[in-house]
Amino acid sequence: MNPPLASSDTRWLAPWARVFALGSLLHVTLPDFQQSGWFAPGVLECVGALWLLFRPSPLAFGACAVSTLWTLLVLRDVLTQSALLTVFAGIGVAGCLGWRGALHGARLVTAGTYGLAAFHKLNTAFFDPTFSCANHAWAQVVERTPALALLPVHPDALPFMALGIELLLAAAIWRGSRWMWPLGLLFHLPLTVTLAPAFAGVMFIGYAAAVSARDWVRLRRFARRRWPSMLVAGLALGALDVILLGGPLDLVSTLKVVGAGALLLWTASLLPLPPGPRPIAGRAARWLGIAWLAHGLTPYVGVQYQHTAAMLSNLRIDAGCHNSLVVPEALVGVDPYVRIDHASIGDGARPERARRIERTLWNIAALHTMRRNWCIPELRPIHYRGTWRGRPFEIADLCADDWLDALPGAARWPAGFQRFQKNLARECPAACVH
Repeated sequence: MNPPLASSDTRWLAPWARVFALGSLLHVTLPDFQQSGWFAPGVLECVGALWLLFRPSPLAFGACAVSTLWTLLVLRDVLTQSALLTVFAGIGVAGCLGWRGALHGARLVTAGTYGLAAFHKLNTAFFDPTFSCANHAWAQVVERTPALALLPVHPDALPFMALGIELLLAAAIWRGSRWMWPLGLLFHLPLTVTLAPAFAGVMFIGYAAAVSARDWVRLRRFARRRWPSMLVAGLALGALDVILLGGPLDLVSTLKVVGAGALLLWTASLLPLPPGPRPIAGRAARWLGIAWLAHGLTPYVGVQYQHTAAMLSNLRIDAGCHNSLVVPEALVGVDPYVRIDHASIGDGARPERARRIERTLWNIAALHTMRRNWCIPELRPIHYRGTWRGRPFEIADLCADDWLDALPGAARWPAGFQRFQKNLARECPAACVH
Protein backbone atom coordinates (compact mmCIF):
# COMPACT_ATOMS: atom_id res chain seq x y z
CA MET A 1 0.00 0.00 0.00
CA ASN A 2 1.41 3.36 -1.00
CA PRO A 3 1.97 5.95 1.76
CA PRO A 4 -0.24 9.03 1.74
CA LEU A 5 0.83 11.87 -0.52
CA ALA A 6 0.39 14.61 2.07
CA SER A 7 2.68 14.95 5.06
CA SER A 8 -0.23 16.29 7.12
CA ASP A 9 -0.90 12.78 8.43
CA THR A 10 0.18 12.78 12.08
CA ARG A 11 2.02 9.48 11.53
CA TRP A 12 4.72 11.54 9.84
CA LEU A 13 5.18 13.75 12.90
CA ALA A 14 7.87 11.41 14.35
CA PRO A 15 10.62 12.07 11.75
CA TRP A 16 9.86 15.78 11.85
CA ALA A 17 10.10 15.73 15.64
CA ARG A 18 13.58 14.23 15.35
CA VAL A 19 14.67 17.00 13.00
CA PHE A 20 13.20 19.51 15.46
CA ALA A 21 15.18 17.84 18.25
CA LEU A 22 18.44 18.09 16.32
CA GLY A 23 17.80 21.75 15.49
CA SER A 24 17.04 22.47 19.15
CA LEU A 25 20.21 20.73 20.34
CA LEU A 26 22.24 22.74 17.84
CA HIS A 27 20.53 25.90 19.09
CA VAL A 28 21.66 25.15 22.66
CA THR A 29 25.32 25.15 21.52
CA LEU A 30 25.14 28.92 20.89
CA PRO A 31 27.43 31.07 23.07
CA ASP A 32 24.32 32.74 24.53
CA PHE A 33 23.74 29.68 26.70
CA GLN A 34 27.06 30.28 28.43
CA GLN A 35 25.73 33.54 29.87
CA SER A 36 24.44 33.93 33.39
CA GLY A 37 20.84 32.75 33.75
CA TRP A 38 20.76 30.69 30.54
CA PHE A 39 21.73 27.34 32.08
CA ALA A 40 18.27 26.32 33.27
CA PRO A 41 16.42 27.02 29.98
CA GLY A 42 19.26 25.28 28.15
CA VAL A 43 18.83 22.16 30.27
CA LEU A 44 15.07 22.26 29.74
CA GLU A 45 15.47 22.52 25.97
CA CYS A 46 17.93 19.62 25.96
CA VAL A 47 15.57 17.44 27.98
CA GLY A 48 12.69 18.13 25.61
CA ALA A 49 14.87 17.63 22.52
CA LEU A 50 16.36 14.34 23.74
CA TRP A 51 12.86 13.08 24.51
CA LEU A 52 11.75 13.97 20.96
CA LEU A 53 14.58 11.93 19.47
CA PHE A 54 12.71 8.84 20.63
CA ARG A 55 9.07 9.81 20.21
CA PRO A 56 6.90 12.89 19.66
CA SER A 57 5.22 14.08 22.83
CA PRO A 58 3.25 17.23 23.66
CA LEU A 59 5.13 17.46 26.96
CA ALA A 60 8.51 17.33 25.19
CA PHE A 61 7.49 19.96 22.65
CA GLY A 62 6.02 21.98 25.51
CA ALA A 63 9.30 21.86 27.42
CA CYS A 64 11.13 23.22 24.37
CA ALA A 65 8.52 25.97 23.98
CA VAL A 66 8.88 27.01 27.63
CA SER A 67 12.67 27.10 27.24
CA THR A 68 12.67 29.46 24.26
CA LEU A 69 9.90 31.62 25.73
CA TRP A 70 12.01 31.87 28.89
CA THR A 71 15.01 33.27 26.99
CA LEU A 72 12.82 35.56 24.86
CA LEU A 73 10.78 37.09 27.69
CA VAL A 74 13.32 37.11 30.51
CA LEU A 75 16.87 37.00 29.12
CA ARG A 76 16.80 39.58 26.28
CA ASP A 77 17.09 36.91 23.58
CA VAL A 78 17.17 38.79 20.24
CA LEU A 79 17.21 35.80 17.90
CA THR A 80 14.58 35.14 15.26
CA GLN A 81 15.51 31.47 15.49
CA SER A 82 14.34 31.42 19.12
CA ALA A 83 10.96 32.80 18.06
CA LEU A 84 10.84 30.22 15.26
CA LEU A 85 11.63 27.38 17.66
CA THR A 86 8.81 28.57 19.91
CA VAL A 87 6.37 28.52 17.00
CA PHE A 88 7.62 25.12 15.81
CA ALA A 89 7.28 23.73 19.33
CA GLY A 90 3.70 24.99 19.51
CA ILE A 91 3.03 23.35 16.15
CA GLY A 92 4.50 20.14 17.53
CA VAL A 93 2.18 20.24 20.54
CA ALA A 94 -0.82 20.76 18.25
CA GLY A 95 0.36 17.95 15.98
CA CYS A 96 0.68 15.54 18.89
CA LEU A 97 -2.86 16.45 19.91
CA GLY A 98 -4.20 15.60 16.48
CA TRP A 99 -3.81 18.60 14.17
CA ARG A 100 -3.36 16.93 10.79
CA GLY A 101 -2.13 20.13 9.14
CA ALA A 102 0.67 20.78 11.65
CA LEU A 103 3.54 20.22 9.22
CA HIS A 104 1.94 22.43 6.61
CA GLY A 105 1.84 25.18 9.23
CA ALA A 106 5.59 24.77 9.86
CA ARG A 107 6.23 24.80 6.11
CA LEU A 108 4.38 28.07 5.56
CA VAL A 109 6.09 29.72 8.55
CA THR A 110 9.49 28.75 7.14
CA ALA A 111 8.67 30.01 3.66
CA GLY A 112 7.37 33.22 5.24
CA THR A 113 10.63 33.67 7.16
CA TYR A 114 12.65 33.72 3.93
CA GLY A 115 10.11 36.03 2.33
CA LEU A 116 10.32 38.42 5.26
CA ALA A 117 14.12 38.30 5.27
CA ALA A 118 14.13 39.32 1.61
CA PHE A 119 11.52 42.04 2.17
CA HIS A 120 13.50 43.59 5.05
CA LYS A 121 16.57 43.78 2.79
CA LEU A 122 14.80 46.17 0.42
CA ASN A 123 16.57 49.17 1.91
CA THR A 124 19.24 51.60 0.77
CA ALA A 125 22.02 50.36 3.05
CA PHE A 126 21.71 46.70 2.05
CA PHE A 127 22.36 47.58 -1.59
CA ASP A 128 25.39 49.72 -0.70
CA PRO A 129 28.47 47.42 -0.76
CA THR A 130 30.20 49.66 1.77
CA PHE A 131 27.66 48.85 4.46
CA SER A 132 25.72 45.81 3.21
CA CYS A 133 25.39 42.77 5.45
CA ALA A 134 25.74 40.64 2.30
CA ASN A 135 29.25 42.02 1.73
CA HIS A 136 30.03 41.76 5.43
CA ALA A 137 29.01 38.08 5.47
CA TRP A 138 31.04 37.32 2.35
CA ALA A 139 34.07 39.03 3.89
CA GLN A 140 33.74 36.76 6.93
CA VAL A 141 33.51 33.69 4.69
CA VAL A 142 36.60 34.71 2.70
CA GLU A 143 38.51 35.47 5.90
CA ARG A 144 37.83 31.93 7.09
CA THR A 145 38.52 30.31 3.71
CA PRO A 146 40.90 32.58 1.74
CA ALA A 147 40.79 30.34 -1.35
CA LEU A 148 37.22 31.50 -1.98
CA ALA A 149 38.54 34.96 -2.78
CA LEU A 150 39.47 33.56 -6.21
CA LEU A 151 35.78 33.25 -7.13
CA PRO A 152 34.65 35.98 -9.55
CA VAL A 153 32.14 37.59 -7.20
CA HIS A 154 31.60 41.31 -7.77
CA PRO A 155 30.86 43.29 -4.55
CA ASP A 156 27.93 45.10 -6.15
CA ALA A 157 26.30 41.76 -7.03
CA LEU A 158 26.38 40.22 -3.54
CA PRO A 159 23.27 41.99 -2.17
CA PHE A 160 21.24 40.96 -5.22
CA MET A 161 22.50 37.37 -4.97
CA ALA A 162 21.49 37.10 -1.32
CA LEU A 163 18.08 38.60 -2.02
CA GLY A 164 17.50 36.29 -4.98
CA ILE A 165 18.43 33.12 -3.10
CA GLU A 166 16.10 33.99 -0.22
CA LEU A 167 13.20 34.55 -2.61
CA LEU A 168 13.95 31.25 -4.37
CA LEU A 169 14.03 29.45 -1.03
CA ALA A 170 10.72 30.99 0.01
CA ALA A 171 9.12 29.76 -3.22
CA ALA A 172 10.73 26.31 -3.07
CA ILE A 173 9.60 25.64 0.49
CA TRP A 174 6.13 27.00 -0.15
CA ARG A 175 5.79 24.63 -3.13
CA GLY A 176 7.50 21.71 -1.39
CA SER A 177 10.20 21.56 -4.09
CA ARG A 178 13.06 19.15 -3.42
CA TRP A 179 15.48 21.81 -4.75
CA MET A 180 15.12 23.62 -1.44
CA TRP A 181 17.78 21.29 0.03
CA PRO A 182 20.76 21.96 -2.27
CA LEU A 183 19.85 25.64 -2.51
CA GLY A 184 19.47 25.92 1.27
CA LEU A 185 22.78 24.15 1.91
CA LEU A 186 24.53 26.42 -0.59
CA PHE A 187 23.11 29.47 1.15
CA HIS A 188 23.44 28.45 4.80
CA LEU A 189 26.70 26.49 4.95
CA PRO A 190 28.99 29.55 4.58
CA LEU A 191 26.95 31.37 7.24
CA THR A 192 26.96 28.36 9.56
CA VAL A 193 30.76 28.29 9.76
CA THR A 194 30.99 32.07 10.28
CA LEU A 195 28.14 34.28 11.49
CA ALA A 196 25.16 32.01 12.19
CA PRO A 197 26.33 28.70 13.68
CA ALA A 198 22.86 27.34 14.52
CA PHE A 199 20.41 29.14 12.25
CA ALA A 200 20.56 26.56 9.46
CA GLY A 201 19.64 23.76 11.87
CA VAL A 202 16.55 25.67 12.95
CA MET A 203 15.51 26.52 9.39
CA PHE A 204 15.94 22.91 8.27
CA ILE A 205 13.15 22.01 10.71
CA GLY A 206 10.89 23.88 8.32
CA TYR A 207 12.46 22.19 5.31
CA ALA A 208 11.64 18.81 6.85
CA ALA A 209 8.02 19.94 7.25
CA ALA A 210 7.88 20.43 3.46
CA VAL A 211 8.94 16.82 2.74
CA SER A 212 6.03 14.67 1.58
CA ALA A 213 5.22 11.43 3.35
CA ARG A 214 6.24 9.46 0.25
CA ASP A 215 9.64 11.19 0.20
CA TRP A 216 10.09 10.48 3.90
CA VAL A 217 9.80 6.78 3.08
CA ARG A 218 12.31 7.12 0.24
CA LEU A 219 14.80 8.99 2.42
CA ARG A 220 14.50 6.40 5.16
CA ARG A 221 15.24 3.59 2.69
CA PHE A 222 18.17 5.47 1.18
CA ALA A 223 19.70 6.13 4.62
CA ARG A 224 19.44 2.47 5.60
CA ARG A 225 20.99 1.20 2.37
CA ARG A 226 23.45 3.96 1.50
CA TRP A 227 24.69 5.28 4.82
CA PRO A 228 28.33 4.43 3.90
CA SER A 229 27.99 6.59 0.80
CA MET A 230 26.57 9.41 2.91
CA LEU A 231 29.54 9.12 5.27
CA VAL A 232 31.99 9.22 2.36
CA ALA A 233 30.25 12.28 0.88
CA GLY A 234 30.42 14.05 4.22
CA LEU A 235 34.09 13.22 4.76
CA ALA A 236 34.93 14.30 1.21
CA LEU A 237 33.32 17.70 1.68
CA GLY A 238 35.00 18.00 5.09
CA ALA A 239 38.39 17.18 3.56
CA LEU A 240 37.83 19.79 0.85
CA ASP A 241 36.99 22.32 3.55
CA VAL A 242 40.23 21.56 5.39
CA ILE A 243 42.21 21.96 2.17
CA LEU A 244 40.52 25.27 1.33
CA LEU A 245 40.92 26.49 4.89
CA GLY A 246 44.65 26.68 4.29
CA GLY A 247 45.44 26.75 7.99
CA PRO A 248 44.84 25.01 11.32
CA LEU A 249 41.86 22.64 11.47
CA ASP A 250 38.65 24.32 12.64
CA LEU A 251 37.18 21.12 14.06
CA VAL A 252 33.67 22.32 15.00
CA SER A 253 32.90 23.98 11.68
CA THR A 254 34.51 21.13 9.76
CA LEU A 255 32.19 18.67 11.49
CA LYS A 256 29.29 20.82 10.37
CA VAL A 257 30.63 20.70 6.81
CA VAL A 258 30.83 16.89 7.06
CA GLY A 259 27.19 16.80 8.16
CA ALA A 260 26.24 19.09 5.28
CA GLY A 261 27.95 16.77 2.78
CA ALA A 262 26.04 13.75 4.07
CA LEU A 263 22.78 15.70 4.05
CA LEU A 264 23.43 16.89 0.51
CA LEU A 265 23.83 13.35 -0.84
CA TRP A 266 20.85 12.13 1.18
CA THR A 267 18.43 14.75 -0.12
CA ALA A 268 19.93 14.72 -3.63
CA SER A 269 18.69 11.13 -3.90
CA LEU A 270 15.20 12.61 -4.39
CA LEU A 271 16.06 14.97 -7.24
CA PRO A 272 15.95 12.44 -10.13
CA LEU A 273 12.50 11.24 -9.09
CA PRO A 274 9.31 12.62 -10.64
CA PRO A 275 7.98 15.56 -8.64
CA GLY A 276 5.19 14.79 -6.23
CA PRO A 277 1.89 16.65 -5.93
CA ARG A 278 2.00 20.22 -4.70
CA PRO A 279 1.25 20.35 -0.96
CA ILE A 280 -2.05 21.97 -0.04
CA ALA A 281 -2.34 23.67 3.33
CA GLY A 282 -5.56 23.77 5.28
CA ARG A 283 -7.21 26.89 6.63
CA ALA A 284 -5.52 26.74 10.05
CA ALA A 285 -2.07 26.40 8.48
CA ARG A 286 -2.74 29.33 6.14
CA TRP A 287 -3.86 31.53 9.03
CA LEU A 288 -0.75 30.59 10.97
CA GLY A 289 1.39 31.60 8.00
CA ILE A 290 -0.47 34.91 7.71
CA ALA A 291 -0.03 35.58 11.43
CA TRP A 292 3.72 34.95 11.16
CA LEU A 293 3.97 37.34 8.22
CA ALA A 294 2.03 40.00 10.15
CA HIS A 295 4.36 39.53 13.11
CA GLY A 296 7.35 39.92 10.80
CA LEU A 297 6.09 43.26 9.50
CA THR A 298 5.88 44.86 12.96
CA PRO A 299 9.13 46.85 12.53
CA TYR A 300 7.34 49.09 10.02
CA VAL A 301 4.75 50.18 12.56
CA GLY A 302 7.27 50.70 15.37
CA VAL A 303 6.16 47.73 17.50
CA GLN A 304 9.42 45.78 17.50
CA TYR A 305 12.49 44.99 15.41
CA GLN A 306 13.96 41.79 16.83
CA HIS A 307 12.48 38.31 16.22
CA THR A 308 11.05 39.38 12.83
CA ALA A 309 13.60 37.87 10.37
CA ALA A 310 15.30 41.27 10.02
CA MET A 311 18.71 39.85 10.96
CA LEU A 312 21.57 40.82 8.64
CA SER A 313 19.24 43.11 6.70
CA ASN A 314 20.67 46.62 7.34
CA LEU A 315 17.09 47.76 8.00
CA ARG A 316 16.74 50.92 10.10
CA ILE A 317 13.45 52.21 11.51
CA ASP A 318 14.77 54.89 13.88
CA ALA A 319 13.96 58.53 13.16
CA GLY A 320 16.39 60.10 10.72
CA CYS A 321 17.80 56.75 9.59
CA HIS A 322 14.69 55.03 8.24
CA ASN A 323 15.87 53.40 5.01
CA SER A 324 13.18 51.07 3.64
CA LEU A 325 12.66 51.39 -0.09
CA VAL A 326 9.11 50.03 0.18
CA VAL A 327 7.46 51.14 3.44
CA PRO A 328 7.22 54.89 4.24
CA GLU A 329 8.63 56.20 7.51
CA ALA A 330 5.25 57.67 8.45
CA LEU A 331 3.94 54.19 9.31
CA VAL A 332 6.49 53.84 12.13
CA GLY A 333 5.02 56.83 13.92
CA VAL A 334 7.08 58.23 16.77
CA ASP A 335 10.67 57.07 17.19
CA PRO A 336 10.51 53.83 19.23
CA TYR A 337 14.06 54.13 20.61
CA VAL A 338 15.24 55.81 23.81
CA ARG A 339 17.66 58.63 22.96
CA ILE A 340 19.93 59.73 25.79
CA ASP A 341 21.28 63.17 24.95
CA HIS A 342 23.03 63.72 28.27
CA ALA A 343 24.41 61.00 30.55
CA SER A 344 26.16 61.37 33.88
CA ILE A 345 27.37 58.37 35.86
CA GLY A 346 28.41 58.85 39.46
CA ASP A 347 28.72 62.63 39.04
CA GLY A 348 31.18 62.20 36.18
CA ALA A 349 32.96 59.06 37.37
CA ARG A 350 32.74 57.31 33.98
CA PRO A 351 33.01 60.00 31.27
CA GLU A 352 33.92 57.63 28.40
CA ARG A 353 31.03 55.31 29.22
CA ALA A 354 28.70 58.30 29.35
CA ARG A 355 29.85 59.41 25.90
CA ARG A 356 29.19 55.91 24.49
CA ILE A 357 25.71 56.02 25.95
CA GLU A 358 25.03 59.33 24.23
CA ARG A 359 26.19 57.93 20.86
CA THR A 360 23.93 54.87 21.02
CA LEU A 361 20.21 54.14 20.67
CA TRP A 362 18.59 52.42 23.65
CA ASN A 363 15.45 50.57 24.65
CA ILE A 364 13.61 49.79 27.87
CA ALA A 365 14.98 46.26 28.23
CA ALA A 366 18.53 47.62 27.95
CA LEU A 367 17.84 50.17 30.70
CA HIS A 368 16.63 47.38 32.97
CA THR A 369 19.90 45.54 32.29
CA MET A 370 21.90 48.70 33.05
CA ARG A 371 20.21 48.88 36.45
CA ARG A 372 21.14 45.28 37.27
CA ASN A 373 24.75 45.67 36.15
CA TRP A 374 25.68 49.23 37.12
CA CYS A 375 23.71 50.15 40.22
CA ILE A 376 26.42 50.12 42.85
CA PRO A 377 26.97 52.93 45.40
CA GLU A 378 30.09 54.38 43.75
CA LEU A 379 28.30 54.82 40.39
CA ARG A 380 25.20 56.57 41.73
CA PRO A 381 23.46 58.65 40.67
CA ILE A 382 23.07 57.54 37.04
CA HIS A 383 21.41 60.59 35.51
CA TYR A 384 19.93 60.59 32.01
CA ARG A 385 18.21 63.25 29.96
CA GLY A 386 16.86 62.72 26.45
CA THR A 387 13.77 61.89 24.41
CA TRP A 388 11.36 58.96 24.43
CA ARG A 389 8.50 58.60 21.95
CA GLY A 390 9.10 62.12 20.75
CA ARG A 391 8.91 63.68 24.25
CA PRO A 392 11.67 64.86 26.57
CA PHE A 393 12.40 62.88 29.72
CA GLU A 394 14.78 63.12 32.66
CA ILE A 395 15.76 60.28 34.98
CA ALA A 396 17.34 61.70 38.11
CA ASP A 397 18.77 58.33 39.11
CA LEU A 398 18.37 55.13 37.11
CA CYS A 399 18.96 53.17 40.32
CA ALA A 400 15.96 54.70 42.10
CA ASP A 401 12.83 52.57 42.45
CA ASP A 402 10.68 55.10 40.59
CA TRP A 403 12.99 55.57 37.58
CA LEU A 404 10.46 54.16 35.11
CA ASP A 405 7.94 56.88 35.97
CA ALA A 406 10.02 59.24 33.82
CA LEU A 407 9.13 57.16 30.73
CA PRO A 408 5.32 57.18 30.47
CA GLY A 409 3.92 54.16 28.68
CA ALA A 410 7.06 52.05 29.09
CA ALA A 411 6.20 48.42 29.79
CA ARG A 412 7.15 47.30 33.29
CA TRP A 413 7.00 43.60 32.33
CA PRO A 414 8.47 41.56 30.83
CA ALA A 415 11.62 43.52 31.65
CA GLY A 416 13.79 41.06 29.72
CA PHE A 417 11.92 41.18 26.39
CA GLN A 418 14.20 42.86 23.86
CA ARG A 419 11.98 44.40 21.18
CA PHE A 420 14.52 46.69 19.54
CA GLN A 421 18.15 46.53 18.54
CA LYS A 422 20.98 46.93 20.97
CA ASN A 423 24.43 48.37 20.27
CA LEU A 424 22.94 50.44 17.47
CA ALA A 425 24.81 53.68 16.78
CA ARG A 426 22.83 56.86 16.14
CA GLU A 427 24.66 57.75 12.96
CA CYS A 428 23.60 56.30 9.64
CA PRO A 429 24.25 54.58 7.43
CA ALA A 430 26.19 52.16 9.60
CA ALA A 431 28.06 48.94 8.97
CA CYS A 432 26.15 45.67 9.30
CA VAL A 433 24.66 45.14 12.78
CA HIS A 434 23.68 41.56 13.55
